[in-house]
Amino acid sequence: MSTPNDAGERLHALMVALADRQISLSDTEVLDDAIADGTDVRAEAGEVRGVLLAGLLSAKRQRLKDAQTAHKEAVTSIKATNLQLPSGRAARRALLASALQRRPEVREAMVTLQHRNFDSLSEDDIESALQQLHHLGILDDDLDREK
Repeated sequence: MSTPNDAGERLHALMVALADRQISLSDTEVLDDAIADGTDVRAEAGEVRGVLLAGLLSAKRQRLKDAQTAHKEAVTSIKATNLQLPSGRAARRALLASALQRRPEVREAMVTLQHRNFDSLSEDDIESALQQLHHLGILDDDLDREK
């Protein structure tokens, strides 16, 4: 390999050569070199660990914040949906029962409803379940049948 003329190219070639040397060294040789240079390897390891943990925690906090924002938006969207449900209590219960009967996979996913007697459900529980099913696009066929 010829010697580069440009200072930047020479620096790059030097850095590549140093990196190649470091890669070929064993862990013990790297530690010995660092100690010989007067580096406190335990302190360096602690500092690197701290930087990595701080980055990890920051990323986790950001994912949590993003999830909370997405949840708020989803709840707002569900609440803002103008759903025309049957007016009578019995008709709403029948609509929920019909929707869950026609879709066993949904019934199984809504475990708390699957094991509860529909008579013990509050009107708010029924309406909330119907709104959730509507928001998921599951209730549309059943609403059309009611009309």
